[in-house]
Formats: sequence, C-alpha cells, structure tokens
Amino acid sequence: MWRRRNSQEPKPARVKPPKPARSKPAPRKPARGDTLVAIDCGATSVKVCVATVSGRQLRIERLTETPLPAEAIREGTILDSESVLKALRTALAHAGVKTKKALLCVGGPQTTARTIRLPRMSPEVLQKSVQYEAARYLPSAAEEHLIGFQILPRGTDEQMEVLLVAAPRATAEPLLELVEKAGLEPELLELQPFAGLRTVQALYGDSLPFAYALVDLGGEHTQITVARNTMLALTRHIPIASGTFTAALKGYFHYSDEEAEQIKQNLNLTELLQVGQPQENPPLRLIQPILDELIREIRRSLNYYQSQYQSQGTQGRIERLFLYGGGALMQGIDTYFEHKLGLPAQIVNPFQNTEVITTGAVHPEQVQSGARWSTVVGVALAPIELTRPFATPADENEPATTTAAA
Repeated sequence: MWRRRNSQEPKPARVKPPKPARSKPAPRKPARGDTLVAIDCGATSVKVCVATVSGRQLRIERLTETPLPAEAIREGTILDSESVLKALRTALAHAGVKTKKALLCVGGPQTTARTIRLPRMSPEVLQKSVQYEAARYLPSAAEEHLIGFQILPRGTDEQMEVLLVAAPRATAEPLLELVEKAGLEPELLELQPFAGLRTVQALYGDSLPFAYALVDLGGEHTQITVARNTMLALTRHIPIASGTFTAALKGYFHYSDEEAEQIKQNLNLTELLQVGQPQENPPLRLIQPILDELIREIRRSLNYYQSQYQSQGTQGRIERLFLYGGGALMQGIDTYFEHKLGLPAQIVNPFQNTEVITTGAVHPEQVQSGARWSTVVGVALAPIELTRPFATPADENEPATTTAAA
C-alpha cells in the first residue's frame, strides 16, 4: 500500500487502474529464493514471519512471537516504544533474521479502509485531490494521515467507486522508525485487513463466493471485514475481543493471567448450543453474554453492508464467514458463530494452502494454531500477489452464481 521512499517521510504509492487489486503493494516482484521478513505488531505481541519466495510458493522458514507489556500498544498506537523495540529485536533474533527487507502491517480503529463514490475523474486528478476528497471520511485532518486509493472497476459514467485507505501518521510513522532502529528496511506498509483478506484468497482463490466476511478476533479488538468481488468493501472495529473474555474471567474468578487464558482455551462453545441441558460451567456462562454481544455487533455490520447493496439481490449477499486471530482458537467458535449468524463459518489456517510450505523449524503447534498467524503470513504473501492476484474479480454485469469455499 505504502512504500518507504526515504527515512524522513513515507508516502502513499500511486495505484493505477484498471488493475483490479484492492491496494497494490509496492515491493519489487519476487525472484527465486528471495527472502523477506513480515512483521505484525498487535496489542499483545509482536509476530515475525521469515519466508522465502519461490515463484508462486511461500516457504515459511521460521515463525516467532514475543509478548508485549500491557498498554505498550493501544488501539494500534505505540505508547511504549522501548518495550516494543525490545520485543521486536527479541523476535527477530529468535527468528534468525538475516535479510533487511521488511513488510509491515498497521491496525487500530483509527485506520480507514472504505469504498466511496466520487465524481468521475482521471487518476491523475484524483491523485492531486485525494486529500481533499478523503477529508470527509477521516476522523481527523487529512494531513495527519497517510492516504492511498484504488479506483475500482465499477461505477457509472458520472460517478466512480474508489477504495480509500488511510492510516494516522501517529500510528504508522513510529512503527516505521522502530523497524528501522531494529536494522531493517521497510518496503511495504499496509492495513491489517488486507493481509487477512490476502490469506483467505490465497487459500480459496476463485472458489470464494461473490461476497463474504472476515472476522479477526484479536486481543484488543475484533475487526469485521466484508469483501465483495475480491475487494474490500467494509471494515469496522468492535471493542470486544479475546482479551475481553480473559479480563472477565480474571475479574470474576480472580484468576491469574495464565489461569484465565488456560480456562478460556479449555472452554467449548458448542456446549452453549445444547438444548434442554442446564449449563454447569460457570466460566462458560460468564462469557456467553459477552460473546453474544460481539455477535450482535457483527450482525449490525453485516446488515449495514447488506443495506448498501439491496438493489443487487443475491449477488451482494454475504455467503460465508472466515474467522482468524488468536480468539478464533476457542473451541467450537466456528460452530457457535454459524448457528447465531446463519452463515457457514470456518477457521482460517494459512498452512493448509498448498502454496504455503513450512520447514522443520516451524513448530507443529504453530501450524495447528494457524489462525493466529493468518495476518503476518498474509503480509508475507504480498509480493506473490503482486505478480498475479490470488482471486479473479467477476464481471458484475454477468448473472450471479453462488459458490462456496471448500
């Protein structure tokens, strides 16, 4: 999305139509044996993926994760730069990073990715006026954001649809500076939902339905993303997440952090769907109303998207739900979401992709818990997507066909 051009200021890369990609990354096309490091700094940890690109294959050499102190990163903003830098250096050392090329993602509720409608204009005119146009959709002044855009291949003679992407400078620039202090050279900075979407498209390709939703169950927020015809159409942060369940268990039962996390992982949400049996599991009963409130918020987001495309009938209908992030590892969460939302739901595991290969240095437990690595692996997949998209947009003038991911 953005390419680091000098050490003073990252500038948004120009995105040229009519290429259908959501927001093209800027790194060079991968060569055989090209090694990279992908970094995902979340609310609770720093994840690092070291990988080698060979054609259309991504060979994962090592995955490492270093926990962060509480409040080191909040809502995507780095508050304790020393702690984050220390964790990043630890993760890089454990991963044995030798390459300088770094690909990054940034998140938080202050980031923006949304489709907007503008009067028809040339890409050159939009490039000059994008800050003015974006000002109406950003929570603060446009000058305080890094802004990118993608002209989408749809619209009318009078209007066009544009994917607007923005990240606050206060969020993005400190991350870039820390990565440089760690001895790396940032080549790509993108928003987290694009990385998750890329992972899903790499897994399922053209078997994906026309519209589907992704739910990233993180430690601090849950992010709901809707993709329409391979492109991001809506994204929203919900302040209920995996950490909310842990905090509730700690507060009510006076568990330690480790005890609360272990109890949470041992819960099976499918027990809440059993009819006619009293629930004798107090921790499960405690988190149920929190979980149901999260689902209500997700449903509101899906309904909002649906209301924008009612005139298109079944072609705009969301047909599948993909869950990832650390919270997606709770037992039975896909079954529970499917029952409550009435949508087929499945857990995303990037290591089930035949084009993502893991070496012996990747621990089997990491492969099994692939949902928590979906974002950082998606960042690593960016150079491969640059050569050819993982999913092909459909012609929206053609009659809709219903497909489902395997």
